[in-house]
Amino acid sequence: MPGNINMPPPANKAIDIDVVFLQDCTESQQPYIDTIRKYVKDAIPMIKSQADLKGGSARYRVIAFHDHKEQGCDWLLKSQDFTTDPSVLANQLATLVASGGGDGPEAQIDGLDAARRSPWRQTAKRIVILITDSPPHGIGEPRDSVPIDHPEALTHQIILKSYKKNNIQLNVLACVPEITYYEKAEQFYKDLTQATSGLYIPLPEPHANPEPIKRAVVGCVLHSTNSLRTMDRWEEWIMDQSDRGQDAIINDIYSRLTQEGEKCHKVSCTEHRGTNDVQYGLIDVNRDYVDAIVGKALRFKTDIKANPHMYDEY
Repeated sequence: MPGNINMPPPANKAIDIDVVFLQDCTESQQPYIDTIRKYVKDAIPMIKSQADLKGGSARYRVIAFHDHKEQGCDWLLKSQDFTTDPSVLANQLATLVASGGGDGPEAQIDGLDAARRSPWRQTAKRIVILITDSPPHGIGEPRDSVPIDHPEALTHQIILKSYKKNNIQLNVLACVPEITYYEKAEQFYKDLTQATSGLYIPLPEPHANPEPIKRAVVGCVLHSTNSLRTMDRWEEWIMDQSDRGQDAIINDIYSRLTQEGEKCHKVSCTEHRGTNDVQYGLIDVNRDYVDAIVGKALRFKTDIKANPHMYDEY
């Protein structure tokens, strides 16, 4: 017998989203910074018109990072306030001048920690978009050494636990081809984003065509808004039904969402003649979308069952 008794109804309440642009500001990043700044005034209204916030609001802020003192710079370059105004956000990006770096890995872990400490609204969906072309220190990249001034207790495992506990969805816009020159960077970011149900998107150089960057930003926010809204509706029910197994739960939720005509935003990345492109669109909910939601909820319950205090300090 299907386990669809007492399924939660669709939520019709207003939805607020808080989005952090976590920008690598080392020397190679200036073209990406300039392109996002130029097109963010178009991107934000597109998000507002397509996200179906039901009267809610969207806020944005910029946090920019460098590398550590061993590379001659402080890791935190800028930490701006949240704003609802696309012009203010563009001005935040306009203050960024890329410089420094040098040894490959940068201070992404410190930046992710700063982003998770943002003054989030209590009811807002929390989204972080990291734009970078390199891995962080401390993930085992060949010839990397962890900077002396990096807090010993601040690891990517700690960051992931905090993001999962606080329901922060991480998306990574990875600049290609530079990110591919590293041995561990791509898989590290793919694992990190998957664990939070976010997206890993290879981002092409913006010189010839800046449109993929704009589509990537809009697509990430729309995808995360859909995903976090669906998780809010179903998380408790999934945990209550966990003994039935993941496949059975996916079947029930997928069936219900299909009956309701639920849609979601899908972001796709393609490569043609050595150039990456990014597209997004509104599609019918599919099993992969539901699987990501169910998997995340069940993994969280498994973690808590194994160690009830696992997330207490985060």
